[in-house]
Amino acid sequence: MAKISAARAFRDKFSPTGLANTYSKRLSDSRAVGLDRVDARNFVSRLSSEIALISKKALAGTYKYTKYKEKLVLRGADKAPRQLAIPTIRDRVTLRALCDYLFEVYPEARPDLPQVKIDALKAAVDSGIYPHFIRIDLRDFYPSLNHSIVMSRTGRRARLPAFRKLITCALRNPTVAENAASSAQPRTKGVPQGLSISNVLAEIFMLDVDARIRSLAPFYIRYVDDIIILTDVDPSPLCKEVLGILRASKLQPHPINEPGSKSHTGLTADGFKYLGYSVLPDRISVKSTNVISFESSLVETFVEYRHRFRNAVTTSERNAARARFRWNLNLKLTGCIYKGPRFGWVFYYSQINDPAVLYRIDNTVRQLFDRFKIPMPPNPKRALKAYFEAKRTDKTSHRYIPNYDSLTVPAV
Repeated sequence: MAKISAARAFRDKFSPTGLANTYSKRLSDSRAVGLDRVDARNFVSRLSSEIALISKKALAGTYKYTKYKEKLVLRGADKAPRQLAIPTIRDRVTLRALCDYLFEVYPEARPDLPQVKIDALKAAVDSGIYPHFIRIDLRDFYPSLNHSIVMSRTGRRARLPAFRKLITCALRNPTVAENAASSAQPRTKGVPQGLSISNVLAEIFMLDVDARIRSLAPFYIRYVDDIIILTDVDPSPLCKEVLGILRASKLQPHPINEPGSKSHTGLTADGFKYLGYSVLPDRISVKSTNVISFESSLVETFVEYRHRFRNAVTTSERNAARARFRWNLNLKLTGCIYKGPRFGWVFYYSQINDPAVLYRIDNTVRQLFDRFKIPMPPNPKRALKAYFEAKRTDKTSHRYIPNYDSLTVPAV
């Protein structure tokens, strides 16, 4: 994008009209509350003045963010929790406009869906011309991104001082617990996770890295911090070069082939795991631990129902518990469509060609009905049928999978 058009696009995004459109299209349903404790109802009551304030200060380069509220997400017994940043509603409008602007200036930074990556990987593996693979996982990807490199790479096409100030302040703004906001220090490295700009900044950061590795590797894909390379020669020299490229951008790849490391080399014929999939020549399945995790979530649905049903006093409450259980179970098995995107376990694993996994899930559901002594409802949803429905490209043709975009609320 030319300098003048990049500047014009920035002014358009941060005009009162542009910001109002951003709020109405992207954030009007938002329920998260930041450190200022302003909720959506209070914010919308003074929307015009808030929009005018954001526009004035963002374009003048004087906009200041409120500290992000910390939310910790558990990742397992042996892992530190992931820190997410929750901005105020005002800052969320600013950051979403900034995100949309970055994608307009850097359209190639918009990442493909995991299913697209898996589809390309499946074709490459099935071709049989790549006997070796290299898998590299980047340690602490978002928290380790270097601020100077982020600013250098985002500023190549967008040089407005006001834009650079918004990015710099968003990066340096601390993420704090509610009871420790006064002691926070500016962030010196890393991109806060959970912001609308987090992914696009990381993708712009990686554009140079991707280009350099792609020029060396016969086949290369990356999804966030997870890299797969396929090659038809000894992978050791290529692996060394790739690690050098990553470290030159101050990234931290896990060591190759060390015990417990996520980074390793191997033979494609032996298979490997990528993005939750198990990849073998002619067979793409679900990683076994992810199948077990999904089955555990199904068990939780049955346990929750049993608890609700036992505590129900009236017939109406019992019927409500039964209806809620069936809806939740069916939603887990089929997924849904909401505001365009497709959500759910079956949608995510729609690239597998191993129906045994789906038969196993359906059998697990039948066994759980027996185990919890719950009568099987008529025409229960099945993962296998949902899988074939999920392969349809026309979202409007889905009948088995709920499409909330096409549902209407009857008039009262």
